[in-house]
Amino acid sequence: MAFLNLIRWKNLAMIVFTAMVIRFALLPGFGQNPEVGLFPYLLLVLSVVCIAAAGNIINDIFDVTTDSINRPKKLIIDQVIKRKIAFKLYFGLNVLGLFTILFILLSHPSESLWIVFSICVLSPIALAVYSIWLKRVALAGNILISILVGASIFCFGIVLIDSDQNPVLYFIILAYALLAFSLNLSRELIKDIEDLRGDYYCKMKTLPILIGKKRSNHMIFGLLTFTILILLTLLLNYFLSFNVFIFYVFAFILIPLILISKQILKAKNQKDYTSISFHLKLVLLVGICSMFTFLIL
Repeated sequence: MAFLNLIRWKNLAMIVFTAMVIRFALLPGFGQNPEVGLFPYLLLVLSVVCIAAAGNIINDIFDVTTDSINRPKKLIIDQVIKRKIAFKLYFGLNVLGLFTILFILLSHPSESLWIVFSICVLSPIALAVYSIWLKRVALAGNILISILVGASIFCFGIVLIDSDQNPVLYFIILAYALLAFSLNLSRELIKDIEDLRGDYYCKMKTLPILIGKKRSNHMIFGLLTFTILILLTLLLNYFLSFNVFIFYVFAFILIPLILISKQILKAKNQKDYTSISFHLKLVLLVGICSMFTFLIL
């Protein structure tokens, strides 16, 4: 169980779920057949999961000090799993993930897989740089992680479609990737506020340390407001004929985001921020589930 918690199995399960929904809900909803077979697609999912799991491990390895202050009861490295073993798991998962995506590329060469391969190769480097250095820099680390979250959705979608023949689907995949980026960035900033005490002790320069909780709250509120406006713009300009989808987004994404935005302005203690972080993650999951509505259009 310690290993599963170390690799953040719930987050990995959400990656797998997202990949399956894109293939078995979004594409059939538009009557499109996938460009790659199920087996190579599952291998791609495995590759992304392995790289993400490795990223979670390296993050925990370099987070021991802050985690011992912020969440001592959940500390795994050095307490349950030795650091040396954690490093071996980190390298092993990265090697498995990279060799898997290389195998897919060699057996099914295509322009889209070259793009995905490049993203997968760069991701372990980006995650290591984040864990060692960028997470200590205000906004830079938050933005990097959020880009990788959005990139995972982009990767799962782009290998399944021909963007030239299916521009609408390509646009929708980009829209979901943008939504994932924005919501995850908001969560990353919330988590920085949650980890304020340990980060301050380790002399990090995260946003709440530099500008304080109240100003950080206003910045997150602004980011969520921007997300809401972007969603409204997309709905009104491109999805007016998708009645079920519009109802779903208004009822289960936009309204909850408005309520969460109001909560952020009032947030003061650890319990408030933990609740907001959970609800943002729930909205992201509900947002991915909105792809099922395309099956009943």
